[in-house]
Amino acid sequence: MPNPAPTDAPHDPRPQLSFRILGPVQTVTDGAETDIRPPLCAAVLAALLLRQGRRGSAAALIEDVWGDVAPPHALGALRTHVSRLRGLLEPGRAARTPARVLVSHGEGYALRLEPGALDLAEFDRLTDAAERARSAGRPQEARSLLDAALQLWRGEPLTGVPGPYAAAQRARLTERRLEAVESRWEAELDLGGHAAAIGPLRALADDHPLRERTQELLMTALYEAGRQAEALEVHARARHALRARGAVPGPRLERIHRRVLAGAETPAAAGGVAALRLPPGTADFTGREDTVDQLRAALDHGRVVAVSAVSGMGGVGKTALAVHVANGLRARFPDGQLFVDLRGTDARPADPTQVLGDFLRALGVVPGRVPALPAERAALYRSLMADRRVFVVLDNARDLDQVRDLLPGGPGCGVLVTSRTRLAGLPGATLVDLRELTEHEASALLVRLIGERRVRAEEEAARQLLDDCGRLPLAIRIVAARLAARPAASIAQTARALADERRRLAELSGDTDDVETTFRLGTDLLDTEQLRAFRLLALPEVPELTRAAAAALLDCTERQAEDLCEALVDLSLLESVAPGRYRYHDLLRLYARKTAAEEIPADERDGALLRLLERYVALARDAYRAAMAGDAFPVTLTPVPSAQGHFATQDSATTWLLDELTALLALTEQAARHPRIPVTIAAELLLSADPLGRHANQPHGLDRAARAVLEAAERSGDPGAEAVAHYMLGGSHAQRFELATAIRHFQVTAGICRREGHSTLLALTLGVLAGCALGLHDFPAALDQLTEALPLAEAAQSPGCVGYVRGFLGLAQLATGAPEAAMESGRAAVAVAETSGDREGEGHALRVLGQICLWLGRPDEALDCLTRSLDLWRATGSRFRESLGLSLLAEAYNLLGRPEEAAVCAEEARESAEQHGGGYLLGRALAQLGHACAARGRASQAAFHYREAHALFDRLGMPEARDLAARLNS
Repeated sequence: MPNPAPTDAPHDPRPQLSFRILGPVQTVTDGAETDIRPPLCAAVLAALLLRQGRRGSAAALIEDVWGDVAPPHALGALRTHVSRLRGLLEPGRAARTPARVLVSHGEGYALRLEPGALDLAEFDRLTDAAERARSAGRPQEARSLLDAALQLWRGEPLTGVPGPYAAAQRARLTERRLEAVESRWEAELDLGGHAAAIGPLRALADDHPLRERTQELLMTALYEAGRQAEALEVHARARHALRARGAVPGPRLERIHRRVLAGAETPAAAGGVAALRLPPGTADFTGREDTVDQLRAALDHGRVVAVSAVSGMGGVGKTALAVHVANGLRARFPDGQLFVDLRGTDARPADPTQVLGDFLRALGVVPGRVPALPAERAALYRSLMADRRVFVVLDNARDLDQVRDLLPGGPGCGVLVTSRTRLAGLPGATLVDLRELTEHEASALLVRLIGERRVRAEEEAARQLLDDCGRLPLAIRIVAARLAARPAASIAQTARALADERRRLAELSGDTDDVETTFRLGTDLLDTEQLRAFRLLALPEVPELTRAAAAALLDCTERQAEDLCEALVDLSLLESVAPGRYRYHDLLRLYARKTAAEEIPADERDGALLRLLERYVALARDAYRAAMAGDAFPVTLTPVPSAQGHFATQDSATTWLLDELTALLALTEQAARHPRIPVTIAAELLLSADPLGRHANQPHGLDRAARAVLEAAERSGDPGAEAVAHYMLGGSHAQRFELATAIRHFQVTAGICRREGHSTLLALTLGVLAGCALGLHDFPAALDQLTEALPLAEAAQSPGCVGYVRGFLGLAQLATGAPEAAMESGRAAVAVAETSGDREGEGHALRVLGQICLWLGRPDEALDCLTRSLDLWRATGSRFRESLGLSLLAEAYNLLGRPEEAAVCAEEARESAEQHGGGYLLGRALAQLGHACAARGRASQAAFHYREAHALFDRLGMPEARDLAARLNS
C-alpha cells in the first residue's frame, strides 16, 4: 500500500503559535506549552477556538461560557478575559496597537488561526483524509492517518473547562474520538490484522457495551481469527446489554451474527450497506401523518420491489419526509440503506452512472472491479441487490431517465424517490404530491420550534406569519430560528416584516453575509497563487474536475495543479473525491465565482475557460478516432490541434468518453451559452458523444446540450455547428425510434453538409438517414442514400462508417431485389470490421449478414452470424443491442420452424428490452413471442402478445404495426 501523501501528513514545521483542546486547553509558543488559567478564561478561549476562525458575538460567547447563570457583569467579565488572552497570545504587542490574533469583529471576537494551528482542525483533516483513503481502497494509508490523528489526543477534551457549551462540545469530541478509534481498527481488519485487533477491540467493547459498531468489529475480528464461539459470546453480551436498555440489536450486528452461525467465509463483507447512509432525521418532524402512513403501507410489501415517489416544490419537506419514513422502516429492511442526493435542481444533476459506481462500492465491490459501462454497472447493481433487503432513497431526482437504472430488482428491496417533478411514468410506483402544511400542521411545527407559550400568546400574529410563509416548512424554520434567537422579540414584529411582499423573500433568506464572512476567513489564508486557483477552478460548470482539467485552467503542469488543488483540499475549500479528482461544495463554488468576477479580469477568466475547452476538444477528437476504430473525426470546425495517440485501444477511448460524458455535456452547454466562446468548440464537444450511440446508451442530458448548441449556432449564423446539433438531435430521436423526427433533423444536416462541403459528416448522416428509412420500410430511399454515402465514407478513410454503410446497403439491396449484391455487401461489411479491429462494428455487420442469409435460405450461416453478433454485443456491454440480437435469433428460429427455441430467445429479448431497450425492441420481442405461441397452437397467448406489440409499434408509427393488425384481424 502507498504511504500517505505529503498533504495528508501532519504539518511540519508547526506554526509558531498553536492551540490544543484535545485534552487541557493550552497554547504552544515556539514549542513551550502554557495551560490557560483561570477556568473561565479557558472557556472563553475554547469557545473561540471551536469556531475555528468564525466570529462569536459577545452575546453568544456569554451564553457559551455562563449559560443560564450569566452574572449581571458578564459582558465586562468577558472583556477582561479577552484582554488577558490577548496579553498571553501577543506578549510583545505595543499599547494601542490592534490585536492580530484575537481580533475584535463588530460586537464580537474572532481568532486568526494559521493552518495547522489547532489540534482539532488537524484531527479533522487527518480523519477526513483517512476516510478518503479507505473509500479509495487504501486501508494501510487510512490506518497511518488515523494513528496520526489519535496521537493528537492528550486526555479528556477541554479538561476542566466549565460551561454548557464546553460540556456539549466535550461529549461531541469524545464521540468523534471513539469513531476514529473504531475506524482505525476497521482499517486494521481490512488489512487482515484480525488477531492484532482482538485485544484493543475487546477493551473498547468492555468500556462501551452499547456501541454496536465496536461489537460488530470485535465479532468480525474473532470470527476471522477462527474464534467463532467467542464471536457468538460477544453477540450474546451485546444483545443482553441492549435489551436491558429497551433496545434491540441493529441489522448489521444481526447480519454478522447469522453469518457466524452459518460459518460464512466473509462475515464483514456480508453485512448491511456500510456507506451512503441516511442523513440525520429531523428531530422536530411534524405532521404528514396520512402521507407517512400511505408511504409505509406501500413500502411494507412482501414479494416485489416497492417503489414510491414524493414530488413537490422546493422547501416543502420532501427530504425530511423521506428520511423520516426510511427511519421508520429500518426493521423491514435489515440489510441497510442507500441514500443519494441526485441534485436534480442543479444545472448539472448527478450522473446515474457515477451514482451506480458509488452504490456498487457501498455494496462491497472494490473500486477496481466496478464496470465502466453504465449497462454493466446497472446489471451488477441489480444482481447484488437480488437477495438483499435494502431500502434506497433517491433524493432530489430530476426525471425518470436519471433514476431508471438506480432501481433495484430484488423482491425484498424498497425505493423512495423525491423530486420536484411528478414522476408519473415510474412503473408501479405509489405517487405522492407533497403540498404545503395544513394550518394545524404549520402551527404545530411553529410550537415545536419556539414553544407553545409564545405561539398561544400571539395566535393571530402567528397565524398571519404562517400564512405569509406559505406554510412551507423551510420558510417556517428560517423565521422560527430568528425568533428563537431573539426571545424578547414578538411574533407580531416578524409578521409585520413579512407582510411587506417586497421584503418577504429577503426576510425568508438566510444570513448570506455570515456565509461570505466564513468563506472569506478561509480564503484569507491563501497565497496569491492559491487564491487565483480557488477562483479559476470554479469557472467550469462541471460537478468534478480532473487534475488535467485543473492544469488547463491554471495554465500549469499537472503536478503543479495537483499541488494547488491539494492545498485547497487541506483548507476545506475543495473536496477530493478520488485520486486526481476534485469538486466544490455548491456554496463555495458560488462564492468562488462571485469573487472571480469581482477580482479577475474578464479576458483572464475567458482565457482559462478556453484553455480547458480546447484541451477537451483535443482529447475528444482522439477518443472519437479510437472508439470508432480509426474513423476520422466527422468535421473539424475549430483550429485546435488534436491529441494524437492519447488512447491506445477502442475500449480505453470508450471508457474515457463514458467517464467524462457528464463533463463533456456540461462544458458543451456552457460554451454554447458563453458570448465570447466560439460555438464551434461547443459543437465539437457535442459531437464527441456520438460513438456512445453505438452502445445505444442514451446519454443523460444530450438533448439539452444539443439544443443549446443549435440555439447558439442559429444566433451566430454558424452552419457547421448547426449541422452538428441537428445530427446529434437526430441520433437521439433515432435511438428512441422516433424516426420521423429523426429524419427531419438528419435532412437539415445533410443539406448543410452538401452546401458547406462537410463530406465526412455527410457520409455519416446519409448512413443514419438510410437506417431510419430501412426502419420505415422505405427501401428505395435507403438504397439511394447508401449509394451516395459509400464513396464519401471510403474517401474519408473511415472504416467504421464504411462497414456501417455497406451493411445497411446489403439490406436495402435485398429488399429491392438484388440478392447477390446484398450478399456481397454483407460479406464486405464483415471484412471491413474484422480488418479494422472494430468489434462493435463487426457485431453490426454480422447481424446484417445473418438477416441476409436467413432471407436467402441459408439457415446455418444465418444462425452462425446472428449468434456471433450477439456474443460480440454482449462482450462490448451493449444491453440495448443484446435485446435486438436476441429478437433476431428468435425471428430466425420462427422462420426455420423451431418455435421452442424462438420462445426462449424472445423471452430473453423481452426481459432485456424491458430494462434497457425501450418500446420498439420490446415490441419486436413480443411479436416473436407471439409467433412462437401461434406455431405451438397457443392462439390466445399469441393474440395477447400481438396486441401488446401492436400498441407499442403503433405509438411509434412503425410499419410492423400494420403487419400485426392484419394478423389480429384475420
